[in-house]
Amino acid sequence: MLAIACAGPAGRLSYTEVASVAMNERLRYGIYRPPGWDRNEPLPLVVLLHGAGDDETTADRRAVTEALDQAIAAGELPPFVMVTPEGRRGFWVNWYDGSARWRDWVIDEVIPDVRRNHPIVEGPEGLHLMGVSMGGGGGMQVWLEEPSRFASATILSAPILDEADTRAFLRRFMPAHALERVFGPPGSSFGIDPYVALGDETSLAGSRLLFGAARNDRGGIKASNRAFHRHLEERGVPHGFVEFSGGHGWTTWARVFPFVLCVQLDPGCKMAAPAAWTLNLAE
Repeated sequence: MLAIACAGPAGRLSYTEVASVAMNERLRYGIYRPPGWDRNEPLPLVVLLHGAGDDETTADRRAVTEALDQAIAAGELPPFVMVTPEGRRGFWVNWYDGSARWRDWVIDEVIPDVRRNHPIVEGPEGLHLMGVSMGGGGGMQVWLEEPSRFASATILSAPILDEADTRAFLRRFMPAHALERVFGPPGSSFGIDPYVALGDETSLAGSRLLFGAARNDRGGIKASNRAFHRHLEERGVPHGFVEFSGGHGWTTWARVFPFVLCVQLDPGCKMAAPAAWTLNLAE
């Protein structure tokens, strides 16, 4: 795999283009580096998966990067490196028909490439997954495949449903033939059902899960997150759950990122969540 630095949009992130073996084409990822970092001290890596209609540049907006910069500079948020891979509308999974391998692009190519070029904390404690919208749904699949790979997973504004309801939800946005290319025909049991996979505390494999939705999130998302929160509570599965003010979009997520990242990067996080939020965090 060949990676070269290349120019990106005028923003806070820098960009790298990669000849992806998994996808058999050139793809890009963005890198956020914390303010004041000398690139000598190893830092944790956050992998941010974008939503449908977004790309590797969509987190490179002032609302997001200034919120992170300010929280890190103030000592409220531990410093970290963040990578934002290109994912198009690929759902971050290896497709059922074999024509796309978005999961392999992230796990086998992006993360190793960032580790080669940056000092990143070794092992699972140095790796955190975060996804928004489609990136949250796909991120849940990536995380559930091997939770022990990551110190934490943060899933925001994504529908969290069982297999049947996931297909029903996606049929609102995709024609049947496209849905089958990605997830297979009905009854194929392609993908991991979070309701089945997370049956007790041991299924976390030492990783930390935090998820939530906006109070005015896209239809059905908030309700699905509330239902999954109840499901995990009933089974004694430790997790964090948050409902935050706002809607389905980057203006809202920019306000949420510093707090949820503080919680996931530092279990002893002292940053206060806004009073209007509903918040349940694992002890």
